[in-house]
Amino acid sequence: PNPERFKDLRRFDDALHAHQTARDLHQQTGDTHGEADAWNNLGTTLKDLRRFDDALHAHQTARDLHQQTGDTHGEAIAWNNLGTAYRGLGRFDEAVVAGKQAAAMLAAARDWFRTGEAWGELATTLTAAGADMGQVREAWEQSAQAYTQAGADEEADASREHATNMEIVEAQLPTDAVRPEEEVASESG
Repeated sequence: PNPERFKDLRRFDDALHAHQTARDLHQQTGDTHGEADAWNNLGTTLKDLRRFDDALHAHQTARDLHQQTGDTHGEAIAWNNLGTAYRGLGRFDEAVVAGKQAAAMLAAARDWFRTGEAWGELATTLTAAGADMGQVREAWEQSAQAYTQAGADEEADASREHATNMEIVEAQLPTDAVRPEEEVASESG
């Protein structure tokens, strides 16, 4: 059975079982690359189930196995997924580091579509972390640029729209407005 089909049908437990079976079979046959992919897919399903700690472990294992096999592209995808797992756990600093690593590695591999995805995930993480709106806008612009290079016009337009919305929000803020991160800092100071 195709694990992705189970996910499409929202049958996450079946998808989880299928990914675990795939991982075990790849492990038993010594197919490290296949095992790494299975760990990555398992992590994605675990995130869908909101089991972020387990997802984090799965994506770390995938990253490490991809490193062992010299598969930098697979490693970059695992880094991107690590970033989303860290975000799910509210570990934003680690999520940002992982997201930047993914975007850099994917750009170096000239996988522009996935680079666009990575920058979009990073923008989402920065937003969740309460980062400076300029940083968030820049991440969305990088996403749009990468998608444009991939020829993915619809995705590029969506990322550009996010960036534009950030500009609108910034323009509406009074110049002396206290941003959430500044407010927290002043309370403890």
